[in-house]
Amino acid sequence: MVRLNNKGQSLVMFILIMPILLFIMVLVIDIGNILGEKQELNNVNEMVINYGLDNISTIDENKLVSMINLNTKKMKNIEVEISNEQIKITLKKDVNSLISQVFNIKKYEIVSSYVGKFRENKKIVERVA
Repeated sequence: MVRLNNKGQSLVMFILIMPILLFIMVLVIDIGNILGEKQELNNVNEMVINYGLDNISTIDENKLVSMINLNTKKMKNIEVEISNEQIKITLKKDVNSLISQVFNIKKYEIVSSYVGKFRENKKIVERVA
């Protein structure tokens, strides 16, 4: 009976599987980064709407925009509407990811849109779909 030398098989399998594992790791990190940025944008949006509702009689759109710019960086688009005891804010931001840089694809755009209003003397802050 002839015995074969099997010492190199593990190394070959490791070299073949390692790029796939690295790609999955980078993908998980990128998705985590995108979700973190989205949550940060939602938090800023809710904070600014709550401040605006607390000061609805004296607040203007420029003050809310300056508050957003103080709390976030590199905003793509900011839309603020104040009308009838209601505030609507839509924020858009581009997020860089490792995968988009490597494959030269479009940056990922995240959008956060909230409406704040008074209903029965209570503040209501809702996410707009």
